Amino acid sequence: MSSSILEKYDKQFEYTGIMMNIIIALQFLMLWIDPKPDQAEQIMNLAILIAAEFIMLHTGIFMAVFPKKYTLFIFFPFYGLFAYFFNTLVTNNLIIMVYLITILNRMRFAFSNPSPELKKRTKVMAVSAGFTYFILIFIIGFGSPYIPSLGLNDQFLDQSGYHLIRTQGGLFLEKPYTAICLGFSYYSITAIIETILLVSKKFKPISAQLT
Repeated sequence: MSSSILEKYDKQFEYTGIMMNIIIALQFLMLWIDPKPDQAEQIMNLAILIAAEFIMLHTGIFMAVFPKKYTLFIFFPFYGLFAYFFNTLVTNNLIIMVYLITILNRMRFAFSNPSPELKKRTKVMAVSAGFTYFILIFIIGFGSPYIPSLGLNDQFLDQSGYHLIRTQGGLFLEKPYTAICLGFSYYSITAIIETILLVSKKFKPISAQLT
């Protein structure tokens, strides 16, 4: 894939990533506001998904700046093992699916020579996502007593059988509304940042700026 083709379809790739983040954010929001009695497993799955997002934060920048052989033969299988581990903790293949979609979207850099502007945007996005993730963990971790449980209150969690299927501990799983809040906030903010970077002329290839 030549750099010109990469730049030509850059918006399609980026809009795909933005739409995926929006869809995931809405799933978190709907589950937070109006969970159904049969969604106990989904609550746990999404809580683990946002934990697994930690390992996916690094893939964008690694796949943009490292040589192709490292992307294909080291980073893809290495992070795949982490994704597989987290996937064993959920009741479906949600994490593997999200990982593959994310990686396939980012691996376009492995088959091309991206322009300096595209590389720079990828780096900025990766750093911004990581910064957002860790800031949100700090805020939600310390501010958990002030986060509304909404539909994920103790009564619902008991009636849905959530605590019976929960196999792991920790704040995010013992109080799943904190993980759901983190997921909704993180994916929403990430979608906004990606949109801002996409429309910014600063990160557009020179050829695109001239058209």
